[in-house]
Formats: sequence, C-alpha cells, structure tokens
Amino acid sequence: MAIILSEMDKAFIGEIRERGGFDIRACVQCGKCAATCPLSLAGFPFYIKKLIHAIECGMREEIMEDPSMWACQSCNRCVEVCPQDVKPYEVLLALRRAAVRELSVPGNTIEGLRNYYKTGHAVYPKGYQAKRKAVGLSEEPPSTLSFPEMLEQLQEFLRNSELNEVGLFPMKKEEKK
Repeated sequence: MAIILSEMDKAFIGEIRERGGFDIRACVQCGKCAATCPLSLAGFPFYIKKLIHAIECGMREEIMEDPSMWACQSCNRCVEVCPQDVKPYEVLLALRRAAVRELSVPGNTIEGLRNYYKTGHAVYPKGYQAKRKAVGLSEEPPSTLSFPEMLEQLQEFLRNSELNEVGLFPMKKEEKK
C-alpha cells in the first residue's frame, strides 16, 4: 500500500529537516534504534522508530499531542546503532523544536525548562545540599550552582535560542526598561 503525502505532510517533513533532522529520509525502518530505545521498553507509543515513521507519514497532530517525544532519555543509543546514519536523536530534537514553536509542550517540560534557566538544572530537588553532604560531597555540585558565571552564559544562550521566541524566559534586567 502506498502512502500519498499531502503538501502539508511534505511541509512537516521539510520542517523537521530544517530544524535539524536532516537525514530523516534515509531511514529504512530497520528497527535497530527501537531495539535499544528505553522508550520502547517502557511502552511509550512513539519511541524513536515509530516517531520517524509517523513523521514520514505526516502524523503531525498525533505526534504533537503525545508526550512520548519528551520522555526520551537522550542516551543516544539510537544514533550509535543506526546503519543509515540517520542520527535519530537529532530527528527527535528537531521534532521537539517544532513542538516548542507550537507550544505543544507538556506543563512539566515547561517547568523543567524554566528551572534550567533559573538554576542550570531541569530538576532542582529541595534539600539536595544535606544529601550531598551526608555522602561526603560538597554541598553544591560542580555545575552552574557552583559557578554563577556559567549560569549567566547558559541564560544568555537560552535567551538567544528559539526557546525564548515563545516567551519561556525573562528578559535581562537591562532589557526590561
């Protein structure tokens, strides 16, 4: 059975390619990525192989409404095993970029991005200092929490990214005038 793509479906594939999923058309649906994907093992309906297939079939609404793309653990196993060098994780990131442009993002993801902007960490658990100290670590991890100048650089990067175009991050104090 042949799948006939509408101009809208073709535009979706083009958008994913423009946003970084350059090699999506090289996918032959061999399933190697699925065999290594934690999303597949966890039972998410759109793990990487199915996401790529759904993009190629023009299933924009179904993908955007499903939280699967936000559950990816960024392990990059799919990239390592892909015989076609599709770079499946880059396709997923391109899909996320498209979702952010449409504000098709789960609430907890937006909260995580705002935490990331504020602290440099998407998850910022309360009382982490005491837990670190109890196991003999310094209270602050060697991250943006210990290096405020790095947090400023991260914030500048995020303000200059497409994420800021949808209003997720505050402007710098000087810019608020």
